[in-house]
Amino acid sequence: MLRDLANKLPFPILPVIYILAGLMLSFFSLNMFFELSEDLMEQERFRFDQVIIQYVSNIRTGTITEVMKFITFLGGKTILTLLLIGSMIWLIVKRKNYWGAIFYIIAVAGGGLLNLGLKHWFGRIRPENSLIVEQGFSYPSGHAMGSLIYYGFLGYLLVRSQRGKSIKVSLSMAFIALILLIGFSRIYLGVHYPSDVLAGFSAGTVWLLLCIGGRESIRAYKKRTLPLFKRKHPQ
Repeated sequence: MLRDLANKLPFPILPVIYILAGLMLSFFSLNMFFELSEDLMEQERFRFDQVIIQYVSNIRTGTITEVMKFITFLGGKTILTLLLIGSMIWLIVKRKNYWGAIFYIIAVAGGGLLNLGLKHWFGRIRPENSLIVEQGFSYPSGHAMGSLIYYGFLGYLLVRSQRGKSIKVSLSMAFIALILLIGFSRIYLGVHYPSDVLAGFSAGTVWLLLCIGGRESIRAYKKRTLPLFKRKHPQ
């Protein structure tokens, strides 16, 4: 209904809304990451870290711990690499979506390298007394950033596909829930501070939107027109 209403306007409002929403989300995420990073560099403690960690420690049970271990596995390097390979095969062989495959691997691999660089730059030590053993630095969370980029780009491809609206909405909500659960699992298992996860989501959002923007730019160039100015005229 909203799309039909927008089509009646004398100018293409939907592309403008998409662009403005993307810019606002990018600005918000980038600002949040910079704020967290600035406080971390000044060696300030995040009060919400301790509050959330204390709450999580009070709800730990054996059953929940096993569930969280499985969920955190879904955001690890091994599973994301295997899923990425499967996605590449599907995009290239089945869908013939070469540009989608290129930007997908740029998003995931580039995000991994970016996360590694940020970890070494800030050098934050992981929390003590974690439930599982993890190596490397803590800030920002690689699981949070990596899962947001991988499942986020997968969601973008889904929205751009010819699937039915109900399937798009259902799977998109499932991806969002999974991303949030992976972030929570890192806090629950004690391998990240909440601020690590928040920073991972923030940095991942900015990188994801940049990659999606790059893919959309190629799409617009191939059509030889920007979506902003494309308009269907009645015959």
